[in-house]
Amino acid sequence: MNTTLLGEFAALAASVCFTFGPTLFTIAGRQVGSLVTNRMRLLLGTVYLFIFHWLRYGTPYPHLATAPLLYMLASGAIGLALSDVFLFEAFVLIGPRLALLILNLSPALATALAWFLLGEHLTPTQLAAIGVVLGGISWVVLERGEADEQGRRAQRHNVRGVLYAVIAASVGAVGTLFAKVGMSYGIDAISAATVRISAGMLVLWTWTLLSRGLVPTADALRAHPKALGIIAIAVLIGPVVGVSLALYALKTVPVGIATTLSSLSPILLLPIGHWVFKERITHRAILGTIVATAGVIWLLVL
Repeated sequence: MNTTLLGEFAALAASVCFTFGPTLFTIAGRQVGSLVTNRMRLLLGTVYLFIFHWLRYGTPYPHLATAPLLYMLASGAIGLALSDVFLFEAFVLIGPRLALLILNLSPALATALAWFLLGEHLTPTQLAAIGVVLGGISWVVLERGEADEQGRRAQRHNVRGVLYAVIAASVGAVGTLFAKVGMSYGIDAISAATVRISAGMLVLWTWTLLSRGLVPTADALRAHPKALGIIAIAVLIGPVVGVSLALYALKTVPVGIATTLSSLSPILLLPIGHWVFKERITHRAILGTIVATAGVIWLLVL
């Protein structure tokens, strides 16, 4: 299997991880709040990756040159600490399916930034395939809901939650670009993920201490002890395994392709939204799923 195809499959595997991770984070966030969930996610993720890095390389933290280290630190601070503060609040307000659908603005923004700043031009056919994927996802996110047997439509989406998801997508695109530049120095995926998540953890926990959020965090976890176990499992699936796979994909394939293939979790979340969060899945959502899946197949063929 060539490196490009392996990178594409890594991005698809990351999508699977990013499907189950947010589901568990949403369940925990509705118990202890989005801020507490995000704080513990970054803290536990840092611990996990320190252990994995130590087992693989004999040291808990990678030794990197100044330039790639700074790029990856910036990527973590922006793409994990800042972006995910908004994303996790969106999880709680509008659910993981809609939040991650909106987050798929990020691949288009990241592709545009890479085009203008990195000179990473995609072919018209590749851009068309990405457009099909994003078009199918947009078709789902813009639906207002089908009427039920009594003629009632689904409740309108929470405006603040949608706005937070849009901000998360915009900030995340910048974080992705920093990660792409940092990975261009030849950093392996595990080392890159370790630097990114530790940077995000440092920024978020510094703010937590300055804003006196330590005691409320501990109180919330004491009141809902099961939430910590849910977060621990979700961290292993998403920020550790998923992020490592996504970074490997960024290293081996163009930004637009890597971010698109690793952003299919909203489609995979359709059945989870129905079974776990009791959402009504409309015919429009199913059609959008088919269109987006066709775009993925087309992108893989390319």
